Amino acid sequence: MLMGSCLQCGSVTLMLLVTVITVDARTLAASDTGAASDIAAASDTEAASDTGAAGDTEAASDTRATSDTAAASDTGAASDTEQLPTNNYQYLDGHQVWRVEEEEGNTTILQQLHVAGVLDVLDHSGPSRTIRVPPESLSEVNYNLQNAGVHYLVLIHDLATYLRIEWYLRHLATHPRVEVTSIGKSVEGRNIWLVHIMPATTCRGGRSAAVMPRHHQRQKHYRAAKARSIWLEAGLHAREWISVSVALQLIHNMVRECSVGRAVHVYVVPMANPDGYVYTWTHQRMWRKNRRRNHGSNCDGVDLNRNWDFQFGVGASSSPCSEIYQGPSSFSEPETQSLRDAMHQVNSVSKLMLVLALHSYGQLLLYPFGHTTEPAPHTPAMRRLGNIFAQHAKVGSGTVYDVMNSATGLYFSSGSTDDWAKGVLNTKFVYTLELRNKVTFLLNADQIFPTGQEVWDGLRAMIEALTPEKLSE
Repeated sequence: MLMGSCLQCGSVTLMLLVTVITVDARTLAASDTGAASDIAAASDTEAASDTGAAGDTEAASDTRATSDTAAASDTGAASDTEQLPTNNYQYLDGHQVWRVEEEEGNTTILQQLHVAGVLDVLDHSGPSRTIRVPPESLSEVNYNLQNAGVHYLVLIHDLATYLRIEWYLRHLATHPRVEVTSIGKSVEGRNIWLVHIMPATTCRGGRSAAVMPRHHQRQKHYRAAKARSIWLEAGLHAREWISVSVALQLIHNMVRECSVGRAVHVYVVPMANPDGYVYTWTHQRMWRKNRRRNHGSNCDGVDLNRNWDFQFGVGASSSPCSEIYQGPSSFSEPETQSLRDAMHQVNSVSKLMLVLALHSYGQLLLYPFGHTTEPAPHTPAMRRLGNIFAQHAKVGSGTVYDVMNSATGLYFSSGSTDDWAKGVLNTKFVYTLELRNKVTFLLNADQIFPTGQEVWDGLRAMIEALTPEKLSE
């Protein structure tokens, strides 16, 4: 159990959390294709099981209920109006979601077990093959289904993962250099959390010592105190799980190694699209957009990385059924509105010097613009700093990140975070980082921490280079 500051919890807890968040890609990939998966995973209830995920349709509502009603930490680090959840996630800890094969008679035994109170049928609109099984009923349900000759696939191993992220952020907020604030709500009412890591006044051995004094106000505030600021965004596209995991690793490293950002305020949104993220665990692994119900269409969702108000509509689609649907208008979505307002606020008190949006996949570091091949302001400087990232990211793992312009190196697009930050906020250094690998969104568990480490190596070098003496126009 996490106790005190996140420095005290150490890297082991973060390792477990990040692994849970991303390890499930292989199993859900198997379920997407209908193949049974027998990936072994440590579990409180089974020695080996299919690795699963976080949240289901009903668990999502449980998630919102617990996060909205839970008390905030006594430290006051969380916003007074939007409080971080306590460890109520444990209500769903160990609950699994199974999908039963579609055969005649299977729904009958499910209904019988449902009446017996040992499982929950998730879809009540008609015959359902998807069930939620609490940990105390796993053996009993498995026994009954096997005796009846009913085969099933474990889709979701642990419904508590999404709440674990919020729980981790709650305990992170007890650290004196960290503030965690909800900057807004998603379409379905989930909080969008912003982690603010403040500079330390002194460091001992690279670790935090004396810190800037904390003050309490009954409003959202973004302290910058003449220091420079950087902005990191992850999870804007729901299926890109590795971006969320890497963001959490970067937060941990930033807090732990205060000497890296002694004069820098770091703002991180580790999960910018929480509704879509939960949906990838519960329904469709490759879902990209948010969960907007589009009026007059049977297709849901808006691509949040086409919804920003800069050259809106280039390289995007006006069709709600498209993966790159731009939305009915720029900033039509509460997620992008919240991000925009927070970035404006940060920029107003301390000029943002670096914006980095984490995505996957491709191993590319892309700089603006995406709507044209004409060079953006500060292109030579962006290219030089990008090369510094790529050089240092390669040292430990050998992973190659290519540095290039978005439009010439990838494809034309607009309405994205990076182009908006460059075109509207006039941020000098702006990038989209496409993480590992070059083939698929579905990474094996052994790729999680190496990916986070190489990004940390590159980002640390970028921050160290961002001084007037070391990097000029």
